[in-house]
Amino acid sequence: MTRKLFLLFSLFFAVQMLAHDDIETVNIENRAVQAYMADAKRTYANDSDYSVSVIVQYNNTDKYGTKLYRPQGKEVFWTPTTDAENIDEIRITVADNEYYDNPYTFNPDKTSATSYVICNLLPNKTYYYKVEEFLKDSTCNERTSGVFKTTGQVRMIQVRGCSNVRDLGGWPTQYGKPIIYGKMFRSGNLDNITAIGRHDFVENLGVTAELDLRKESKKTKSPMGDNVRYLRIAHGGYLSALKNRKDVYPKDLKWIIAQLQEGRNVDWHCAIGCDRCGTLCFLIEGLLGVSELDICRDYELSTFMFPRKNKRVRKPLKDMFDYIRTFGPSDNLAKCFYNYWLSLGMKRQELDYVIGVMLDIPRFKEENYKAPSSDYDYDYYY
Repeated sequence: MTRKLFLLFSLFFAVQMLAHDDIETVNIENRAVQAYMADAKRTYANDSDYSVSVIVQYNNTDKYGTKLYRPQGKEVFWTPTTDAENIDEIRITVADNEYYDNPYTFNPDKTSATSYVICNLLPNKTYYYKVEEFLKDSTCNERTSGVFKTTGQVRMIQVRGCSNVRDLGGWPTQYGKPIIYGKMFRSGNLDNITAIGRHDFVENLGVTAELDLRKESKKTKSPMGDNVRYLRIAHGGYLSALKNRKDVYPKDLKWIIAQLQEGRNVDWHCAIGCDRCGTLCFLIEGLLGVSELDICRDYELSTFMFPRKNKRVRKPLKDMFDYIRTFGPSDNLAKCFYNYWLSLGMKRQELDYVIGVMLDIPRFKEENYKAPSSDYDYDYYY
């Protein structure tokens, strides 16, 4: 009897696997990003003196389309059962399981919509979706449903009212494990985020902590809502900031640690998410063991939000890497970043905690780790 059950289970599992083999696969990277990532990997591996940047070849709206800082998604279509004025809500529900546990939910801009592009998803997963039409008479009609798979690495995020949003997850590291998706995000400013954008960022992605790196802003709370933690610290960028604004980075990282301790996902930004934001990303990605080549690739991705003449190419990063390597050993880049953070006054326990949480390495995670002392429980602004 047991053998029969085992054979039946094996047959069922095989049928399920075969059923998923022919479903659509969606790359979360748009075509420009896919082409850039491949070219930059080849080119930068052979160009260690930073004399070449290939990003400008792919920031081409004539060839690849507009809004290249956004992800590629799965477009779904449906036919309404009634006129738009009778529809209270169109809801797209998406989950990585057929029971729709822990789903993402999305709403088109208009109740007259007949299609929607599902995005902001994780790669290498199978997703189930359904589109439901909620009428003003309290009835509900399911209009369509389906399943698809995702692939890719760079997780660009669409947040209405904000641009240049990316998940730090997915980058391979010197520690042999990639950065976990969904905990740390970088972006342009969130000042004009819409209600739909807040839903997607806060409710779907769980971003409930905002670190604002701008001096010019006068904000004292997050535009994403009262339940979102907010800290503003004026930053500089590039080599000058690494040398002359060392005071800000321990404050950043200790605050980020405190948010992660409470299960809050964090977004940091400056005005457009490039220079001050990119410098903090440089330091955190380096601490996590991201390679020099990949730190450059991530930095340059911000170029996709600009006209071609306003580019962010990897050249300014060379001086930053040269400086970081002075903290040695020069043949171990992650250790150089680690030593730089130590020179700022960060404790090994704190740095190990970040590495452990963001790479899911148990030996770095300590159950008795305490959040930073009250000296860093900021309720004021710099």
